Amino acid sequence: MNNFQEMNKILVLLVVHTFLLSMSLSAQNKILFVTSNQDFYGNTKIPTANHFEEIVVPYDIFIKAGYTVDFISPKGGPIPIGYINTSDSLQKKYLYNSWFMDKLEHSKKPSSIISSDYAAIFYSGGGAAMFGVAEDIVIQKIARTIYGNNGVIASICHGTAGIVYLKDEKGNSLYSGLKITGYPDELENKNGEYYKAFPFSINNTIKQNKAHFVFSKNGGDSFYSVDGRFVTGQDPSSGSKVANEVLSLLKVNFKVPKPKSKNDLEQITDILNDYIEGTANGQPERLRKAFHPNFNLYTVANDTLWIRSGEQYISAIKVGEKVNRVGKIVSIDIANDAAIAKAEIVMPNWRTFTDYFLILKYKGNWKIVHKSYSWRDI
Repeated sequence: MNNFQEMNKILVLLVVHTFLLSMSLSAQNKILFVTSNQDFYGNTKIPTANHFEEIVVPYDIFIKAGYTVDFISPKGGPIPIGYINTSDSLQKKYLYNSWFMDKLEHSKKPSSIISSDYAAIFYSGGGAAMFGVAEDIVIQKIARTIYGNNGVIASICHGTAGIVYLKDEKGNSLYSGLKITGYPDELENKNGEYYKAFPFSINNTIKQNKAHFVFSKNGGDSFYSVDGRFVTGQDPSSGSKVANEVLSLLKVNFKVPKPKSKNDLEQITDILNDYIEGTANGQPERLRKAFHPNFNLYTVANDTLWIRSGEQYISAIKVGEKVNRVGKIVSIDIANDAAIAKAEIVMPNWRTFTDYFLILKYKGNWKIVHKSYSWRDI
């Protein structure tokens, strides 16, 4: 072999190595969420959905740890969501996050997924998870590939239904001999029409595949199981523990990605949420984080300009005192180091407020420097 051929061989090997390294690095910071398209329990007219809390709690933990999360469903496209608690600040935050809700509206089709891009796969729950997921051959193959690449398989509540048929290339159960949990039959209403529509029993199918189904008879006590690279939770109360256990395993198996620095839009969204949620939940420290010290509020009442300082506004917020108000960000417009934003605040049975903000960036941080607002009575 001459020198030219030797150099070409080395170059090809370097290119291949770089490509494989980039694939490995990509897999280190992506997690795939599996959801369902099912609207009703089987052929009944009883509505069902994906459990919103079981999605947003792990999602929030994963993205704060620096991971990117993608959503798939058997058919792709919009998925039904339910079991929503609008009094919960985290759920409210994501319910009014148009970018996040758009991801749920446009979930990916399994056929579009490159399995090697992901370090973990997470099956969220809700009654919908009992239908369409477990038997999906493409989703099974994705999970098998992720697991085969030293990745983690996780589920919560009825989401465990999605893993029951997972097998290796030889047809053996992937979780044979392991401890697995999910929502147990013992806590179901077995006389309920919804339960009679279930295509199988999670408990029994897990046992049939030579695994140990474990659960807490109490329910709601954050019960979960970690066995090998399977992390499973019994019900919504275990969401944060399941997510953190997944992160612990990924730290061992993969290099932990550095949290991505937030862009201007994300930073502005954060401070607007500090204002919206801080006011609603009695958190004056969040308002001080969002507002410039010289911040003022302006409105017109009885044809008179009314001006208040930000400190006056914050002083009226009592620590821990929640107010029945629901806010959402309507728009954000950014130009270099200046931005304007619009938000709507609904106080049920009283008023709807429309807020306009002037937001400026200095010393690397965005701050609200001006708020003008108006309202209409409900």
